[in-house]
Amino acid sequence: IVDRYETLSDREREVFQLIAEGKTNKDIAALLFISTSTVETHRARIMDKLDVHSAAEIVLYAVHRGIIR
Repeated sequence: IVDRYETLSDREREVFQLIAEGKTNKDIAALLFISTSTVETHRARIMDKLDVHSAAEIVLYAVHRGIIR
């Protein structure tokens, strides 16, 4: 069984962590020195790879993985 989280790139993991912490796309873009459209692209890829459909599901996934508490 493939752990879907392991399919994320390092950058996608960074973005995943920040989404899970409740940061907005604009916040994430500023923190990582990338455009908001790039954040949106990462968010879409993360959601596709993890088969989640909302920010709430990303948070839940992060809690289950022990990434956030």
